[in-house]
Amino acid sequence: MRARLEDVQWGPDESFLVRRYDLPRFEVPWHFHPEIELTCIVEGEGDRCVGDHLGAFTAGDLVLLGPNLPHYWRSVEAGGRAQRAQALVIHMRSHSLGQGFLDLPECRDWKRLLETSSQGLCFDSATSHLVRPLLDSLLSASGAHRLLALLEVLQALVAGEGDAVRLAGVGYLPGNDSLAADRMRKVYDHLYAHLEEPLSLPEIAHVAGMSDAAFSRYCKKVTGRTLTCLINELRVARACKELVETAQSVSEIAFLTGFQSLSNFNRVFADAKRMSPSQYRSRHHRN
Repeated sequence: MRARLEDVQWGPDESFLVRRYDLPRFEVPWHFHPEIELTCIVEGEGDRCVGDHLGAFTAGDLVLLGPNLPHYWRSVEAGGRAQRAQALVIHMRSHSLGQGFLDLPECRDWKRLLETSSQGLCFDSATSHLVRPLLDSLLSASGAHRLLALLEVLQALVAGEGDAVRLAGVGYLPGNDSLAADRMRKVYDHLYAHLEEPLSLPEIAHVAGMSDAAFSRYCKKVTGRTLTCLINELRVARACKELVETAQSVSEIAFLTGFQSLSNFNRVFADAKRMSPSQYRSRHHRN
């Protein structure tokens, strides 16, 4: 099965992303993304697939994945009951620390670590025990402290690299090359910049450097969605943010996010979220 491209989003004031996931279970699809990923499992167990490697994970599992490496985590029931699924996850890009930063002599160990992660690295329990509290503190860090905390995480990974296990085989060749990721990244960037405007297939195909028909097939194969579904998904995601973080009316948000009518917005939103925009705002209101 071909992996789907996942769009990892973060704001203009962040050079990398750190999140805590607390879910009923892990059931993410087989996917890839151009970002480097560090995942620490806090609770749960199941199967972990990275490239051509299939193994088991439990709480404490700590894995570093390089760019465009396909992967998934899937929960299984333990003792006849499904556990909660909790994880701490960092996403970063090769230039998150600044263009040329990793080329400095003092950074050669970090650069080597990130290059080695192209196969996926699973760290031992000692390294996981060291990194877990660093990730917890990173969640609440801000400004320069946030950047320093990330460097501390990288240094802990470098220290534990010698005992880490490489996951994907040396000869593993993912079906998703960097060209696919770069092309879709350009498409996503264009969509985000123009979500409030009318968007057409010819316009987006031009951004991707493809014919209309070729891009339509390509978009479905790489993202698992038609272009229309992808655009609606991004617009609904932006609408959710506006509903929670602003006091603008539902109709204002509908047009701000590119929907041409309030009725269309309400229908698409309800299909995606199984509730109306007003209900979503009420449930997620921030005091």
